[in-house]
Amino acid sequence: RCDELVLPSDPKELNAMYGSCSSDSSNKDKQSSKNKKRRKPMRTYCGCWYHKSCLNTFLTNPPFGLECPTVNCGRRVFHPDWPSNIKQLEREWAAKQAR
Repeated sequence: RCDELVLPSDPKELNAMYGSCSSDSSNKDKQSSKNKKRRKPMRTYCGCWYHKSCLNTFLTNPPFGLECPTVNCGRRVFHPDWPSNIKQLEREWAAKQAR
């Protein structure tokens, strides 16, 4: 888990994170939009917030099924965008490593 704040201090930045990239944007704008979407805040079932990229790393890399590292939480981290079946996560990770 990173040490950066999950929610930006400027609410307008949230619009950029959740908004879509227009087709007439320059490459620099598209790259900036891509980076913002990686930092997009996502709330898990335990109620804690993670950046999208941090949550992806936490859920798709071993060890699987870890508890939330947030102080006083201690519940397993789930999110509907990722499988909750540990065996499935292990198979997907092993297949990715075999490539």
